[in-house]
Amino acid sequence: MNKKMVTIIAALAMFTAMAGCSDSSSSSSSKAETTTTTTTAAAESTAPAESTADESTADSVAANVGTTDYDVDGDFRAFEQLKDKYKDGYLAKLKGQMSTSGTDYMICVKDGKAYESSTIQGMKSYTVYPGDGKTYSVSEATTTYSVDDAAEDAWKNSDILFGAASDFDHAYVDTASNVVHEYYNIESAVAGAEGQIVYSFDGSTYDLQQIVIIPDGVDAQNGVYFTVESIDGADDSLLAVPDLSAYTKE
Repeated sequence: MNKKMVTIIAALAMFTAMAGCSDSSSSSSSKAETTTTTTTAAAESTAPAESTADESTADSVAANVGTTDYDVDGDFRAFEQLKDKYKDGYLAKLKGQMSTSGTDYMICVKDGKAYESSTIQGMKSYTVYPGDGKTYSVSEATTTYSVDDAAEDAWKNSDILFGAASDFDHAYVDTASNVVHEYYNIESAVAGAEGQIVYSFDGSTYDLQQIVIIPDGVDAQNGVYFTVESIDGADDSLLAVPDLSAYTKE
């Protein structure tokens, strides 16, 4: 099967299993272990929750932070604008929240090539799909590497921005924080489970601020989330076959 976004697939699988096995004593503040392509992290969520607060109260707070002109029923979608802006490739730096510290992720995707890295407590590992039919996995902590055959579309596994989002479901504007949340369905054929991805944008600039993965059966407050630190154009130097002269093959 043509798998996309391995990080999302693993997280969804773990959270779906957790939802099926958890008992009524579980609280919304509990931590669930999720497996990614490069590390294991505990998700402590600040996932977007649609407010039920009084509108007049929310509007008075929003006056202090600015008011977006986003129309939830309109044709404009910030996610589609983001896709168009980075259609030629991107380099995204993300922070995945852990129970004790954050995990720094770097994702670069361009022209059927991809690079992904994670750094935990100063220990970095990364994987490169340079388009030569191989996958190069490198651990800087142990100075080791491995090389495996890769499917033609293996690079899609790393596409955290656009790889698993399907149809638009709905949008919600948090007027208190001036943040636009766009909800997209995840195809079960892609992720192995039903669910949604929520993209959160600054209501004034439409810069992407956060990505949250919410599998079906999991409370939004326990979604898997990533804070977006920056997005730029792709860095071609990251997409080349890595120099492994100082590393030992596993």
